[in-house]
Amino acid sequence: MKDTVSIIFGDSISYGLYDNELLGWVNRTRLNLSDNHYIFNLAIPGQSSKDILGRFEIELKNRYNEQDNFKLIFAFGIKDALLLSKDNSHLNVFKENVLKIVEISKNYTKDINFIGLIKPDFAIRNEYNLEDVITIDNTLEEICKNNNLNYIKLIDLINEDELTDGLHPNSMGHKKISEKILKNYN
Repeated sequence: MKDTVSIIFGDSISYGLYDNELLGWVNRTRLNLSDNHYIFNLAIPGQSSKDILGRFEIELKNRYNEQDNFKLIFAFGIKDALLLSKDNSHLNVFKENVLKIVEISKNYTKDINFIGLIKPDFAIRNEYNLEDVITIDNTLEEICKNNNLNYIKLIDLINEDELTDGLHPNSMGHKKISEKILKNYN
């Protein structure tokens, strides 16, 4: 049987920050997959689309094996929502970055997945605003639809009491993300 290899590129939420029980949704997902399904979590806190575009192909080449079922999972965008709130032209930069990521990814696999954004608690994280978070999330969803990619929407999944610091999910929030991903991920 072929091995399945999933590589996750993302930000602090994908990294698993503040899940002291099982170290985030990526690890929780890993625990529910078969023994021949390997996951590499290459998420780095604070990453934007520009940061991921700058590093992902280098890291991807070192882990790619054409004999494996190969999956790419991208889970970023909250930093881009913050950048958009400071500069409206960032939406075009974001789109260009994501489209380049998709174009490069297609050289390695057709199994490309994007995880949508979660809403911060805007009372605690007042540097964010709902409109920019939704704009970035909708842009990701539209790019996925136009490129026939899997998109998993999370925007209303996490409640404010499931956020540790107004932005990062606690253990219950990470559990809910993992469950949603497992339902929508082959």
